[in-house]
Amino acid sequence: MQRLLNVFFRTIDWFLAVATSSVLSFIFLAFLLSGFPVISSYAQEQQQSKKIEIFVTSNGVHTNLVLPVSTPYIDWRHKLPLQQFAHVDSSYKYVAFGWGDKRFFMQTPEWKDITPGVALAAAFWPTSTAMHVTYIKSKLVENRRQQPILITPEQYQLLISYIDRSFVQQENAFQHITGSGYTRQDTFYEAHGRYHVLKNCNNWVNRGLKSMNHKSALWAPVPFAIMRHLR
Repeated sequence: MQRLLNVFFRTIDWFLAVATSSVLSFIFLAFLLSGFPVISSYAQEQQQSKKIEIFVTSNGVHTNLVLPVSTPYIDWRHKLPLQQFAHVDSSYKYVAFGWGDKRFFMQTPEWKDITPGVALAAAFWPTSTAMHVTYIKSKLVENRRQQPILITPEQYQLLISYIDRSFVQQENAFQHITGSGYTRQDTFYEAHGRYHVLKNCNNWVNRGLKSMNHKSALWAPVPFAIMRHLR
């Protein structure tokens, strides 16, 4: 019996050591690789009248792309009908997009709702995904967690294509998950791709910036990796 206990405790110690090493390696690589900008020569041209303002937002864990509802290049209400939201009207100015683990999204409207099973599955096992879409009434205010970006029409159209490809579509319509959403201004749609710790919500936003040739991180698994290049 003592021998079995010794083997058991050695196994537990091994798992704890591996887990600790993995977490520390993840943090180190996130900090290191996020410091390398993909487009180091990028500079925002503030004076051009044709520039379109978008935002990248962060809650400290998750990031979103926030775009104007209507421009000459797209009116998102055609893709995201207002009737799919409990209380949104034509006066709303912006729409936020966040890609992520479907189960985590649907079962954790608040951080207090997180369960170990959902968190571990989202982190370490490739899982199905969803797009969280929120209509926003007013223009956002710039701060450390809400960073504006001025982009050209050409860049914006590349970003539109990137976001559009992320949605699962049927008959040219985004596949809505009925009865979903946390508030009366948001809802969920089926999304393409598999989610795991190395390909998470923040990497999706970072790839969106890359898709339009905007300054971004080499790898961005955490919000800081993205926001540090936008401030």
